[in-house]
Amino acid sequence: MVAAVALVAVASAPAAFELAPATVSAAPDTLGAGGEYHPLAPARIYDSRDGSAVNELSPGPKPATPAQPTFDIDLLGVGGVPDRPADVLAVVVNITVTEPTAAGWLNAYGAGASSGLASIVNFTAGQTVPNLSIVRPGADGDLTVKLFTQNVSATAHVVVDVFGWFSTSNNADRGARLVPITPGRLLDTREGAGVPLGQASSVELQVRGATLSTGQVLGAGTDIVGVVLNVTGINQQADSTGTFLSIAPELTAGVPPSTSNVNLTRGQIKPNMVIVPIGADGSIRLYNHAGSTHVAVDVAGYLTTTAPGARAGRVVPLTTPYRVFDTRETQWGAVALGPGQAEDWSFADFVNSVRIGGEWVGAQSAVIGNLTSAELKRQYSTVAVSSYLTVYPSDQPRPNASNVNMVEGAPVPNLAIMKYGAASTVRVFNLAGFNHYLYDASAVVLDD
Repeated sequence: MVAAVALVAVASAPAAFELAPATVSAAPDTLGAGGEYHPLAPARIYDSRDGSAVNELSPGPKPATPAQPTFDIDLLGVGGVPDRPADVLAVVVNITVTEPTAAGWLNAYGAGASSGLASIVNFTAGQTVPNLSIVRPGADGDLTVKLFTQNVSATAHVVVDVFGWFSTSNNADRGARLVPITPGRLLDTREGAGVPLGQASSVELQVRGATLSTGQVLGAGTDIVGVVLNVTGINQQADSTGTFLSIAPELTAGVPPSTSNVNLTRGQIKPNMVIVPIGADGSIRLYNHAGSTHVAVDVAGYLTTTAPGARAGRVVPLTTPYRVFDTRETQWGAVALGPGQAEDWSFADFVNSVRIGGEWVGAQSAVIGNLTSAELKRQYSTVAVSSYLTVYPSDQPRPNASNVNMVEGAPVPNLAIMKYGAASTVRVFNLAGFNHYLYDASAVVLDD
């Protein structure tokens, strides 16, 4: 199972990218609810920590060693996910690594599948790092979690929260379709009066009918049932402390959320992608647990029950995450993206290579996967650097939005929807320093 993605102006031979046989067919009249999203109330479905264990009979840290040890957790029949494998194509989970004793990475894939070279969460010692992911259950409904560090005695805890699932064509209940858009900013608490979110406080964000920084206007109808956000916590206030952010359609006064979307230490800037249902009033709520923090919210897409076409908006997961490119490697140039620079990536070979049972899945509007800033280096040796990456369609102006924020010394992962521009091409912009980055695809969004 191989695939090819070419940097613009760099030749690349097409290759076959095979998916495991699935119940989603390429024939429009047999797709049914295939690839449609079903939101759930956020729920914790796994926690390895002593004292707060969930679905773990032997609580305690998991080994994370050069041997890449694995363990399995249940994906089906927990947190509201149906228990029938024939109904569930993929599950949307937030996977958090916490209390790692060494730097490393985590990958997750359907039990019984081959993992390949990819990562979902990258972490350093002592960090708490969450990342949203679209994962495909194994034949038995389980998810295999793999942990790696270069320390033979290292350990880490793992926490998994579920937010929704994608149905197969066998499922009788229709879900929502995903419409990717050019990223646009919905909120930045630094603007205007610049008031951060205080301790145990929340802000209400109107989504239906909202105008984004790009000028795009979201639909105001009740058919817009969910939104895909990139939420960045900017925890650099004088009174800041460690905190977490939660995004939900509704909040109960005086009752803190039971799950988190972004975990922040003092002085940190960190993003995480969120898929959240929209409340009955057309809004969502953003909650800050402790201290005070600024927040930026960018919209990457929305979920609608009005089908944009026979195939458009259906999400088809890959069998396992697939390493599409890594700018550190010679086959992709081995050149870091410089300060204030952008470069284009053509996904044409990739689009033409995604198949189910040997049959091409057809036109695609976007790819979903993990974008990781692998290494950021200074432009000037005596000047510290921080930066961000923005990904957008190559035929659109650069939006006021970001996908990954990073500083020197640590890799930073974040799920990203790459909406294609002309000729299936996307553009990546780097603000400052010299940035090496990689992309692991986990799903594609179909188009008509």
